[in-house]
Amino acid sequence: MVPVEKPTLLRVLDCLGALATLLLPLFLVHWRGIAEGCLDGPALVWWGWLVLCSLPRQAPVPAEATASLTQALLAIRFPVAAFGLAFWTLQDPRTRIWCRRLVIACVLYLGAQMLLQAVTGHNLFGNPRFGDGTLTGPYDKPRVSAPFALLGLPAALFVGALLGQRATRSWQKTLLTGVVLLPVLGLLVLAGQRMSLATFLLGTGVCAVVLPTLRRPALALLVASPALIGLLALVSPDAFGHLVTKTHNQLAHFASSPYGQIYNRAAVMIEAHPVMGLGDDAFRHYCRSEVFLKPGPSHFRPDGGGVAVCVQHTHNHVLEAATNSGFPGAVLFIAMIGSWWRVLGRTARRQVGLSAPEIAWRVGLFGAAVLHEWPLSSQSAFLNMPLGGIAFLLLGAGLAEAVRDLKADRPDVEETARGALTLSQRPRE
Repeated sequence: MVPVEKPTLLRVLDCLGALATLLLPLFLVHWRGIAEGCLDGPALVWWGWLVLCSLPRQAPVPAEATASLTQALLAIRFPVAAFGLAFWTLQDPRTRIWCRRLVIACVLYLGAQMLLQAVTGHNLFGNPRFGDGTLTGPYDKPRVSAPFALLGLPAALFVGALLGQRATRSWQKTLLTGVVLLPVLGLLVLAGQRMSLATFLLGTGVCAVVLPTLRRPALALLVASPALIGLLALVSPDAFGHLVTKTHNQLAHFASSPYGQIYNRAAVMIEAHPVMGLGDDAFRHYCRSEVFLKPGPSHFRPDGGGVAVCVQHTHNHVLEAATNSGFPGAVLFIAMIGSWWRVLGRTARRQVGLSAPEIAWRVGLFGAAVLHEWPLSSQSAFLNMPLGGIAFLLLGAGLAEAVRDLKADRPDVEETARGALTLSQRPRE
């Protein structure tokens, strides 16, 4: 079939979309405000319920309600970004390849900044380690570990498989994969951020379940982790204290820990508004309300920790969904995440007709999705930038692979689309 030439407007839009896609990894590492401009689009059921729950419920309308509704209306930009990447820009092979290269470049950049700060005490911009000994990477606060773990898993698996293509023996492929994964693990240990380290190991384990050739490297990482953490006590005692000692104390006295008190306050808010919650960003807007200063399920303090508990978000996506939009919103949120996991997991298991690096990339994207949305962990706000943007970038990359599979299995869909475009270009009589 003779290829149909696209109209000029479509070619321009394709170029702009590809450019926006390739800029995303860079702007999500720095200049996150520009990255948000690349994320925009249509609605999901979860978003619609969130908007409904964010509608003002009293007159005159308080400032908090206006802010909540505005944020809810704008929340759709993140899911649409993923769908735009999946169905549009990342269907172009060149854009897909360059996006993957830029993700790898971002991992190398973040890792280099972390290593520089660990060795010299400062990053490229002169920022020192954080006060508790943790690494900040290229930032002025310790927020580098989460994006590094999220981007690092698919990037490391892809590079390991790429290097392994030249190996002739299975043990050589295993060794190369382990050699690429180990620096990511080592830098996460050096960073001193416990949750990023734990979820990275979890994501690697999930990938190993899907990809049998990864099981020995994953087991090696698990064995190496205690040794690396032990070395951290010698290299950076402060970071070791944050990673190990503080974690032990918080788990042993969880109810009285900051996380326990935050979760307790969220439970009080959900109990008071179980059906429709309090609207988007509810914890930030209403945590200080006197009606919520109660003991809650933990019964730790009569005021539930007072206003000192009131941070910007609940540090857990499911609790965030429930405080924002009640139990129905939490159920819709879980269903949305579950559907993404299902699609990405099915795509990761498909190996026919794919090279080893392509398979590893798909598996890594699935592992990153599980890593980011694991419910039993402390998390940034769901739509927080840049981490939320990075998660949706990787989600879009994973969904793009699923769309490729759909087109391969349903060539009639592609032919129908081409036929419709041909008809639309015929001159009218």
